[in-house]
Amino acid sequence: MKRKKLMKFFKLLSVLLFISANSQAEENPDLNPASSGGAVFVQTPRSDVDKFLNSKKWKRGRNVKADGTPFFIFVGDGEISANRDSKTIHDARYNAFLEAFNEAKTEYVKYLGLQITTELSAKTYENNMPDTMAEDAIKTAVGTETGQFDKLKKLISVKLDNALKNEGYDPNLADSKKEEIRKKVLRSREISNFFTATAQSTISGFQSYKIFEGAGSGERGSITVIALWSPKLNQLAQAIRGGSTNVPTGAAQKPIEEQLNLDDANGLLASFGTNMYVNENGNLVLVSYGHASPSIENDPGSLSTACDIATDRGYANIVQYANEQIIYENMRKDIDKAETFEQAGAQAYESMQGREYNNFIKSNSKMNLVGQNVIGTYPIKNPSLYSATDCVAVVEWSAEGVSAANQSKKEMQSSGSNSGGSANVGSQSTTTNKAPSDDF
Repeated sequence: MKRKKLMKFFKLLSVLLFISANSQAEENPDLNPASSGGAVFVQTPRSDVDKFLNSKKWKRGRNVKADGTPFFIFVGDGEISANRDSKTIHDARYNAFLEAFNEAKTEYVKYLGLQITTELSAKTYENNMPDTMAEDAIKTAVGTETGQFDKLKKLISVKLDNALKNEGYDPNLADSKKEEIRKKVLRSREISNFFTATAQSTISGFQSYKIFEGAGSGERGSITVIALWSPKLNQLAQAIRGGSTNVPTGAAQKPIEEQLNLDDANGLLASFGTNMYVNENGNLVLVSYGHASPSIENDPGSLSTACDIATDRGYANIVQYANEQIIYENMRKDIDKAETFEQAGAQAYESMQGREYNNFIKSNSKMNLVGQNVIGTYPIKNPSLYSATDCVAVVEWSAEGVSAANQSKKEMQSSGSNSGGSANVGSQSTTTNKAPSDDF
């Protein structure tokens, strides 16, 4: 009986020791390195991008739909330069979107062809010669009886003075002070890496498929854009560029205004760039969003101007979608340098790692735009996030818009020729609130 009790006691003791050991391992970084922190992934908007792409089973670069149609996915980042309490925050957000979208499209341009040049150099230098050797060498070469010895000795002194002057020291210092300041390099090693990359292409048919905007506490924030290209989107771009009514088709949907959920202020605030939809006629339609902050808050005139600017930005998005040339240039220089030296009678060591980076992206777009229409301009406030109002303009391009513009042009020209040019006959004053007839 006693033996059984002892066995139970030892089993219980073993369990307690096991639990204690594991508890200490959780608390002791030496026993459990992971609990001390270790390597962790930093959460950024790109983390959400990766989750989204994984959920769709997509990847960056070339993808293929179930029917065999290829499409491309590229990602870009933009930095919001203003704080959330700035009156120009929504201009800054829009510019961050442009930066991110251009970067994503540039990844496609680079994918098409990237000219790369690299140069790598490594230099090693050692100097353990005594300082008196230079003077001794002059004596051996020219002797001390000639004036040449004094000239060369003076030349060495001048070179030292110039070197000290370049370092910011007074060349008129006493020789003893110069010796204290002077740094003699015993050994140095320098690695220099030079990199350039260039790419250029005309592109069309990229839509800003998904946008992620985020900021930590006290941070300015950033915007990340998933850009998507497909052959059908490119066909839509060609129709826009040519002002054509021959657009790709799909399964007929609800009217565009019903699909956009225009009463969702948060959704509009987060919408940028261009999105493709299918309208009630089965035609592909391009919807574009522009943003602008009023320069004076709570001023009707300033808000109206902001909405005009937002509309122009919406139109610009459509033009860039249809016809854009991107030029990309990148230059980077990396230096890793280490020196062992003597100064003021003591030996020391110092190292330096430096980097110069210059990234340049230029976008050019120009075309005659026909078929565009303003769906609406929506002033929006979100006091919990921003101090300023954002005017969001929603504009669209459609084949129906092209047909309407062409028909209107014909009717205007026909009316002008028949009426003898008296276009102002029967016009109404703009100050009246009388509504015109709906029979038009």
